[in-house]
Amino acid sequence: MNTNIKALIQKIPHPVKLAILIVIAAKILVLAIGYVVTYLNSGPAQPLIIVMSMFNHWDAPHYVDIANNWYVNVGDAANFIVFFPLYPILIRLFTFDFNYINLTALIVSNVCSLIAFFYLYKLAKLEFNDSVAVKAVLFLSIFPTAYFLSAPYTEGLFFALVIVSIYYARLGKWQFAGLISLFAALTRIAGLLLLPVLLVEYFHQKGWKPRKIDASFLWIFLALAGFLIYLGLNNQVTGSPFTFMTVEAMHWYNRLDPWSGLTSAYSWARNASYPDNITIGLAPLVFAAFGLLMVIVSIWRRLRPVYIVYMFLSWGLAVSTSWWISVPRYVMSMFPMFMLFGLLTNRKAINIAIVLASGAVLCYFTIFFALGWWAF
Repeated sequence: MNTNIKALIQKIPHPVKLAILIVIAAKILVLAIGYVVTYLNSGPAQPLIIVMSMFNHWDAPHYVDIANNWYVNVGDAANFIVFFPLYPILIRLFTFDFNYINLTALIVSNVCSLIAFFYLYKLAKLEFNDSVAVKAVLFLSIFPTAYFLSAPYTEGLFFALVIVSIYYARLGKWQFAGLISLFAALTRIAGLLLLPVLLVEYFHQKGWKPRKIDASFLWIFLALAGFLIYLGLNNQVTGSPFTFMTVEAMHWYNRLDPWSGLTSAYSWARNASYPDNITIGLAPLVFAAFGLLMVIVSIWRRLRPVYIVYMFLSWGLAVSTSWWISVPRYVMSMFPMFMLFGLLTNRKAINIAIVLASGAVLCYFTIFFALGWWAF
């Protein structure tokens, strides 16, 4: 048996092995920080209790509550209608003992993020080569907000669905791309961006000639179908398909107003005390500027239109609100920038510098998040 396993491992190409080691090492780092910080902050407890509680902060308990009780229209839990349903559904589906539902949420997120890394590698290799693919995986693994890929949040699931959808679109397998886009639109509102993104890729493959359109074109609109299902859920629970927008504005103080988001973040950066001046003020400003820079660089390097459009729309959605507190997390969803980094960073010294700097910031914010402080 051991011989068979060894032979199987030897068949794995070296770049793939390297990518696997990078992902494992990054996840061990994040989970270890979460465990140690929770242990020191909350006191000794059974290891499994620590694991289930170490990242159970901010939005995470709301997803678990939906998985437990579904959506309701009374009390504070009525505000959870703003959270899309697919992630809670998966938590519920794979929970066999509700005493351990927090563990299920953690496992679902981490398994999905592994799928995301796998397809990011495949997509980067498809577009460029093994070297770029390995570096793309590396830079996503140590991105300053990559701890969300290991926390009970939607990042792992959403990343997997978006990257898989675009990967199959690149292969011209529109039925798979469209179906996955439906699930993405049931995970976050940003999943709806796949509709114009997939349309761009479709027409790019057709040479922008309308006469070449065929029936496969219709699969792309499944992203819209996913969003309509979510609107139907709003209507079924609350009596209005647009309740989530009202709740966002009234309870979460979030509306479409990028200028207010910008000026508010600037005010927090100047006037708030530590750490709010960093996490609510400076960091959103820095990541917003960084995201815009990545869009510009993608245009300069003439990335495939599907990636440019996805990055631009993702960045625009991230900074479109009146409350920029989650911009650093949302900018991370601009996954083509990791392929772009892999393409641009050919010098070993530059790669090491990026890894050390970004890894340090990742550890810094992971500690914040594990402590239950606001960290996007």
